[in-house]
Amino acid sequence: MRRRALLASLAAGSSLLAGCSSVATTDTEPTDSDTPTDTPPGTPTPTPSTPDDVVEIDGNALFGASVVDLGTIDRTYALSPMRYRTEDGAEIRMRFDATATADHPARLVASLQNTERYRESVGLDWLPPFGRPASEPPRDHGEPLMGAGLRDEGSLILAPTENHDLVDEPPEVERDGDGLWRLAGGIDRWLPETITLDPGEAIRGEYAVVGHPEGSGRPTGVYEFLGGVDGEDASITVWETSAPGPTGESRFAGESVPAIDGDGEAGAGWYHTADESSAAYLRPETERAELPAGITFQFVNHTREQLGCGHWYVYKLHDGEWYDLGPYVRTAECRMVPPAGTKSWTLHAYRGGGSLPPEDGRAYPYLGGGRYAVSVGYGDESSSSTAMVELVGDPIEIVPTDDVESEQDGSTVTVTSSEWSGGDGERDVTLSVTRADSADRTLIREQVMRGWYRGLRNTLPFFAEGVDEVRLRSSERVTYGLVGYDESSSRVRVDGQAYEVTPADSEA
Repeated sequence: MRRRALLASLAAGSSLLAGCSSVATTDTEPTDSDTPTDTPPGTPTPTPSTPDDVVEIDGNALFGASVVDLGTIDRTYALSPMRYRTEDGAEIRMRFDATATADHPARLVASLQNTERYRESVGLDWLPPFGRPASEPPRDHGEPLMGAGLRDEGSLILAPTENHDLVDEPPEVERDGDGLWRLAGGIDRWLPETITLDPGEAIRGEYAVVGHPEGSGRPTGVYEFLGGVDGEDASITVWETSAPGPTGESRFAGESVPAIDGDGEAGAGWYHTADESSAAYLRPETERAELPAGITFQFVNHTREQLGCGHWYVYKLHDGEWYDLGPYVRTAECRMVPPAGTKSWTLHAYRGGGSLPPEDGRAYPYLGGGRYAVSVGYGDESSSSTAMVELVGDPIEIVPTDDVESEQDGSTVTVTSSEWSGGDGERDVTLSVTRADSADRTLIREQVMRGWYRGLRNTLPFFAEGVDEVRLRSSERVTYGLVGYDESSSRVRVDGQAYEVTPADSEA
C-alpha cells in the first residue's frame, strides 16, 4: 500500500486510526531555506505533478455518472456526480473501479486535490466520499430525505480499504448468506476531520461500497451522502438491472393513441406503453385530475447514457388528433439528463384566467376538460418521452382579452387593443378576419386562447349575426402563428367555421 509523506506529520501515526478526530496535514510548512533566494516572498510553491493520485474520469464528468451492474445480485449502481469543487479550492473526483463479485464488494476510487495556488486546509466531514461514510436511507426519485443517516440500517456504507492514503487499519467487510456485502463491524470515523495540502497536491482513496452491518436486502432508490457543494449531495442510485422501468399499470394501458407531430406512438416513448424493462420514462404523479390542477411530470433516466435534448410541450387530443398548445417559442439549447438523473416539470392547468402562481411558461390558464399529453425531449431510443392525463372540467369559451374595445359600423366590427399606437407606430397592424368556405388547418379553442393566437382570440368572439368582417387594430405580434412573412393571407378553421385572416396596412 502506498504511504505518503503527509502521514509522517500526524502524531505517531495514531491520528489515522479508527475514531480519530485529529487534523491530518501534509509535509510541514516550508522554511526559509526551502525557498530559493531569487523568489520573492509570498510566491506560491510550484504545483507538483501527481498523475497517480488524481482519479481519471472520462467525458463530461461534471454532469455524468459512473455505472456498474453488480455480479452478485440483480442491481445496478449509478454514482453521481463524478466531480465537484468546494469553496476552499478542493476538487473531488470519484468513479467506480470494480463491480461486486463473490470475491469482493463494489469499489470506487476517489481523489481530493488542492487546486488553489496556496496551501489549504480542507475539512473532510461534509465531502463525500472522504466524509459522510453512511448514506441516507433509500428514497424514490423526488421523495424528501428522511434524515436518518448513520442510524438507519438501510443505508449504504463507503468503507475505506487498505488502498487509501489516510487509513492504516481499514474496517473489515464480509459477504452474508444473501450474497450481499456488508460492513463487518460498527461505523466509525476512519478518516481525519481535516487535511492540509500544498498547491496541486492530491490524496487518493479506495472505498468498498457495502451495506449497513444490521441491514437486510438492497432496496432500490436513491442513497444520498449529504455534503458536496451548493446543496448538491453525492448519491448512489440503485435499480434492478433486469427491470429498470416503472412498476404498476397506467390507467391508459392498452389504449392506442395517434402520433404526435409524426413521431408515432412507439417513437414518442409513451408512459402507458412502458413496462419494467423501460429504462427511461416520463411518469405523471396522477393520470386524472379535476380542473384546476397542478400535475408534476418526472422524467427518469435508468440508462447508461446522457439523454436529451429536453424541452417540455403540451398537447390536447381532439377528434383523433393532437393539437400543440405550446410553448411556441422554443430555444436551441440542449438540456441533458445524466444516468440516474431525473427532471421534473409541473403543468398548472386552469379553465379561466386570474392570478396564476408560475411565471415560467408552465401555466395554461384556458384548458377545458379532455385528454392531454405532456411530452419532453428526453428519451431512450426515441426522440421524446410522453405521458397522458385526463383533465375533468367543462369546455372553455373563446373570449377577448380585457384590454380591447370594439365598435360596429354596419357589418364590420373594429376592435382596438392597447398595443395600437394610433396607426403611427412602426409595428401597428390592422388584421382583417372574414368567414371563408374552406381552410387548410384547424385550431381548437385551447390554442386560440393562448397568447400566440390572440389575433383570433380578439376577433372571433365578435362574429355575431350580421357581422361579415372583424378588423383588429393592434401590433404585428397578432399575426404570429397565423400569417407567414411571405404570405398575404391564410385560412384557419375553428369550431367548424373557416376564416380568412389578412394583415392590412396600419391605419388610424
